[in-house]
Amino acid sequence: MELDELSSEEVRDYYDELVERNSFLSELKGEHEDELREDEDAVEVARKEVNSEIERAKKHDSMLTSTISAFLPGGQIERETGWVFRGAEPLSEYNESNADAIFCNPERNIALIVECKTSVSSPGSALTQIYDAAEAVRQHREELSDHIDMEIDQLETAICVPSYHDEVVARRIEEEEENGDAEERVYLWRLHYLQETERLDLFTSFANRTRSEATHDSELSQVLNSGVEITKQRQVTPSFYPSSHTFQIMEAAFGQILKRRITNDGPLREFSEEELREILTSQRHLPHYSAETVGNRILGGLTDRLMSDNLVTEIDSEDAELTDGSEYYRYRVRGRSIETVLNNLKEKYRQRALDKKLELRAIEAALREFDEQQRSFDEFF
Repeated sequence: MELDELSSEEVRDYYDELVERNSFLSELKGEHEDELREDEDAVEVARKEVNSEIERAKKHDSMLTSTISAFLPGGQIERETGWVFRGAEPLSEYNESNADAIFCNPERNIALIVECKTSVSSPGSALTQIYDAAEAVRQHREELSDHIDMEIDQLETAICVPSYHDEVVARRIEEEEENGDAEERVYLWRLHYLQETERLDLFTSFANRTRSEATHDSELSQVLNSGVEITKQRQVTPSFYPSSHTFQIMEAAFGQILKRRITNDGPLREFSEEELREILTSQRHLPHYSAETVGNRILGGLTDRLMSDNLVTEIDSEDAELTDGSEYYRYRVRGRSIETVLNNLKEKYRQRALDKKLELRAIEAALREFDEQQRSFDEFF
């Protein structure tokens, strides 16, 4: 078994399975972890990876928010074309392959799924994702139609990338179409990051497509050809998405709860499960047509993570100052102001993520050493 081919969870599961039969693995892991924690360079590399993962996820969510903002009520696209945003990560409630967003033209029963990519080191993988998402939509067409209140007679697909990545993705689209590997006609959207604003438009300079083949079969093409200015500051935009990074969800949800303490005079360092559930299942914060189902799933994962990382602890109702609710929690951080509590939560989350990353490195090192010992033993006999 090659460790490099396993996910973090699979590595941990493999270690847990082996350590039950080989207890000395735990000692090996401890030795490697001590060495890593004493290595300042190794700690700094791991810290940068933690921060990079969080920032990369935030960048993706920001790009998705920009794309969605172009389709929000009252905007140019809705006014001039009738196209509207109908949900983020459609079919995620079924754990199916899903795109980042679905947009609809109710007058013509056209649905459009879009995958946002902030980087395109593997454009082929991006295309595979949108192909799989389109297949899932067709498999669940009836259920999805009920959710978005529209029959899906026609399905279109698009990938949205920063404008400086457009040629890379376009060339891969051309290559797959020329080789007969394209499963969908994928349109290419570009997000331009300008000095004071952002602009969304449609890439049309495909070498192997006619002008009509490179543009959508609707009024949407006319608007996107000219470009649409993004106006997030004048819109109510989502706080997080079904697959947002746990850090992002935590920051958004507890930011909302802590702000409420200004007006409701509740205890600063306590919250109820009901308060958290209300935010996580609200379509205002989570733009999914099944926000209640998806939000409750997020709730379970979030509270489990925060409790296992010792960021919050559950408290008995008789020990809680709050009275509205049935289950209560207390933050395991200090702070006498909203900003301090939230900042300390974020800092402690990053520290726990760093600890886990170092532990994972130690597990991997222990498993490799164990594997080498086993091979030497087998060769000896």
